[in-house]
Amino acid sequence: MTLKELPGDDQSFAGIIDDNLLYADKTGYIYELLRGSKKKSYFLSRPRRFGKTLLLFTLAELFSGNRERFKGLWIDRSDYDFPRIPVLYLSLSQESESPAILKANLLGDLKRIADKANLARKVEGITPGAYFGNLVQALTEESKNEIAVLIDEYDAPVTRNMDNLKIATANAKILHDFFATLKKPEVSSLIRFTFITGITRYALTSMDSGPNQLNDLSMDPKYAGLCGFTLAEFDSLFADRLESTLDNCKKIGHMKSIETVEDLRAKIFRWYDGYNWGGETRVLNPYSILKFFKNNRFDYYWVKSGRPGPLTTLISQRPLDFVRPNLDSNLSRDVRKTELNNLEIAPVLFHSGYLTVDSIKQGEVADPVTGEPEIEDSYSFRFPNFEVRRSYYSDCSDCFRVVLSLPSSDALKTHGERLKQAFLARDAEAVSSMFSGFFSAISYYQRQDGEKAFHGLIHGILMAMGFKVRSEVSGSIGRLDLVVELSEVIFVVIELRYRRSSKKLSQLEENAALSSLALKRLKTEEVDEILADIAMKTFDITKKYQILS
Repeated sequence: MTLKELPGDDQSFAGIIDDNLLYADKTGYIYELLRGSKKKSYFLSRPRRFGKTLLLFTLAELFSGNRERFKGLWIDRSDYDFPRIPVLYLSLSQESESPAILKANLLGDLKRIADKANLARKVEGITPGAYFGNLVQALTEESKNEIAVLIDEYDAPVTRNMDNLKIATANAKILHDFFATLKKPEVSSLIRFTFITGITRYALTSMDSGPNQLNDLSMDPKYAGLCGFTLAEFDSLFADRLESTLDNCKKIGHMKSIETVEDLRAKIFRWYDGYNWGGETRVLNPYSILKFFKNNRFDYYWVKSGRPGPLTTLISQRPLDFVRPNLDSNLSRDVRKTELNNLEIAPVLFHSGYLTVDSIKQGEVADPVTGEPEIEDSYSFRFPNFEVRRSYYSDCSDCFRVVLSLPSSDALKTHGERLKQAFLARDAEAVSSMFSGFFSAISYYQRQDGEKAFHGLIHGILMAMGFKVRSEVSGSIGRLDLVVELSEVIFVVIELRYRRSSKKLSQLEENAALSSLALKRLKTEEVDEILADIAMKTFDITKKYQILS
């Protein structure tokens, strides 16, 4: 099989490196989807550039029945008989900046499919849904066979318009009406196989209402390796390239500190490994891996290739939520529980590829309507790898700075150096003065009251300055509010105390009392013990450290 036979530019688990085609054989997974005679409908969500489009093209090629294109792949050695099935392939990545444009483009794409099949005169329909249903009927009548429906980027008309919730919601309604056609008996009876892909699941809120028609593979452990490179695939495709890659990197002056193939492999996994969708199988980012072996250098390839619209919109609207994302979230498999106008940060980051599953627990919760107990999954997330974690905090720093009208990047670096010197000199007055200046520049409408809000502001400002900062760092005997790493061996510990107005004490008296409490906490050995406890697992530090509190 060659890339020319798999059209499209989303070659996310296939690529040409050194004139050789490297292709992760996913046909074993696909075989499990195709086997049997029952009608099947599937949905899969994965982050951008993880190979969803190429997966659909592979399905389309299989339905062509041309076995020669799959010589040497797993499915060629199986009992799959390669039946010929007509395919209706549709991508919703077209322009959709208004409901009218979405309708026109969707209808236009369907008419082009009908024209290509020489069925334009036989198919009518004013709305996209009506035309789609009539097109399915015409294709089956012409071929005298059931068909396969493959729909890519189903959620694009919603996610690309998240900066205008009115348009996003209107587009979601159009998608609901369009996909409702798939459930009509006169249409569904003619479709043997349906596969729909997208980045998000929340746009299914409308599309998947009523009886659940789609079998959601997104969190099915059996298909966790369907997109991306598994560890076994990485070793089979790239293990024999590591030595030559290491030599090439050294020739261009990259990675001088890495001496062995084992070191290189470990660094590749640190940068690009770690994605998990609910099972034991984890995968490496396919886009970044292929780019790395092509360019012989580490870079933020996947991150630089673009940021999903919902993420950009939410960061600009709720910057403080992204400074310290809640990595614990209830993300039910029942996608109807997630609403467009009330998106949670962790699920959006997860669907976008910035977080991955760390653990899943099941618990009993009460149905909000009936009060009846039901089982719901509780997810704990984590950053998958170094590329994403480092880029995430960098992106948030930029958004935090712009939205809250903080100084320019160059000015922040200057402020950061001044703050670092103030920390080193233990000059509390200078530190306080600098933060007071930042707080006064923040709009009244964007500033919230309470210790949690100001904790987030301080964390964000420090992060925007370029400091490595951790909030609410837990050890075996307690928790620190803020820890700032000034160097490999010097840390600043900040204890927060928030003053609320009191009729009994003056402002100066209350400030003095709170300062006394904070200093008492910081002067105990507890701070030393907590930081020692977390030094290895949080900062990867084994050397002696110095605390400035």
